[in-house]
Amino acid sequence: MKKPIAQSLIIPALLLVATPAATFAQEFFRDLGTSRSSGGIGPVYPSEYTYEDASPSGLAPLRPGQELNAAQAAEEADRYNFAIGPVQFGLAAGVGIEFNDNITLADHDRIEDFIFRPSLDLQASWRLSELNTLKLSIGASYAKYFDHSEFDSRSVLLSPNSELAFTLYVGSVKVTLRDRLSYQEDSYSLATLSNTGTPYRRYENQAGIQLNWAINDKLELAGGYDHYNLWTVGDAFALQDRAIDTIFLKPSYQIVPGIKIGVSGSYSFINFDSADRGDGHGLLVGPFVEWQVSEYTNLHLEGGYQELQFDKGGDFSNQAIDQLGLSAADAAAVRSVLRDNEDASTFYVKFEIDNKPSDIFDHRLAFSKTAEIGFSTNSYDLYHVEYDANWKIFQHTEIGPVVFYEYYTTSGNIGEKAHRVGAGLGIRYHFSNSLTLGLDYRFIAKDSDLEGADYRQNLAFLSLYYKF
Repeated sequence: MKKPIAQSLIIPALLLVATPAATFAQEFFRDLGTSRSSGGIGPVYPSEYTYEDASPSGLAPLRPGQELNAAQAAEEADRYNFAIGPVQFGLAAGVGIEFNDNITLADHDRIEDFIFRPSLDLQASWRLSELNTLKLSIGASYAKYFDHSEFDSRSVLLSPNSELAFTLYVGSVKVTLRDRLSYQEDSYSLATLSNTGTPYRRYENQAGIQLNWAINDKLELAGGYDHYNLWTVGDAFALQDRAIDTIFLKPSYQIVPGIKIGVSGSYSFINFDSADRGDGHGLLVGPFVEWQVSEYTNLHLEGGYQELQFDKGGDFSNQAIDQLGLSAADAAAVRSVLRDNEDASTFYVKFEIDNKPSDIFDHRLAFSKTAEIGFSTNSYDLYHVEYDANWKIFQHTEIGPVVFYEYYTTSGNIGEKAHRVGAGLGIRYHFSNSLTLGLDYRFIAKDSDLEGADYRQNLAFLSLYYKF
């Protein structure tokens, strides 16, 4: 008798349990104009992140075969505006008002609000010698909601650009030690998160060492180790807490001036805090090419094999199942249906082309296909393409448009397929070298095959930024 009862309960139980899963969805993040951590293995693996890069795709700025040019060197030096002894500092403060017409990313019953956002940025550089440099970067901000104080920042927000890094040379080997800590709460920053009234509050820290050995003028060997931690605040996202240890190796060879080829490989150990998720590993290996097409154009292309495997299935709905009051046998039957036993064995691709035809205009096109650690599933495949530009339209005015499209499919018996499109426009007016007025607009729309996971969002942001 129990078997028919269990079968009759599975379908309604699935409906009750699967609906909250849509609200949590998976995690990955490609924000418009800002590169951050995804809260996991990232576009490929943690070391691939370039936190200081204004690249939503997470791809590194491309300067194959060349050092900083005069304009880039001047921009680097302009970051710092005062010094204390041998330490150079750059300090800037900003304040802004944001209007967001859908702060919970809801399909229905949308909530809008005005948000006050002050910010402070500090950069410091201490050149200990001609070859050894210590750098510190901190970006801090706060969000105050006018009508919905429950969404106010629980702590000072720390940008993923925040970093402490020490660079030294041992013979021909460049050694970089770094630690990156951030605290974030924004929910819209996760492409697969929908319809949540709880901000995704989380701390992330990535510490690592990278060695670059210039064996000769053509052959270079890069490698290192990273340790990554994700700690969430509250119970809603506790299944995401984890640590990832990654070792990576990236040999390259300059076959001709302007063209570099190589192989990128990494192996990651993934350890979740919750017993409901299976620990696992990530493997990535594939060739790449960096091509300085001309003085104005750089290209990066990489692709290969990617794997995410877990030592057991993921039980993402245990808490919801427990609340149904089922018998042990019926609860076990529902769990067996909802359990995600899939691994990812797929290909990855990263492509980016940067072009700067003049001193007043530059633009970039990027595409990536990767497998990501899931949010309420083991993993998901993500396709992402975007275009952005920066145009100094007048002497004191610049504009920056961005458009992107992404598509993902999740693992598991109750999978999700979704599309997300976005467009943004930023305008900057520089009253002086110190004072800048900004106006930003962003639109994002999501279309999912899960009920209640669609949304659209309009956001406008007026800011004033002062560099001391």
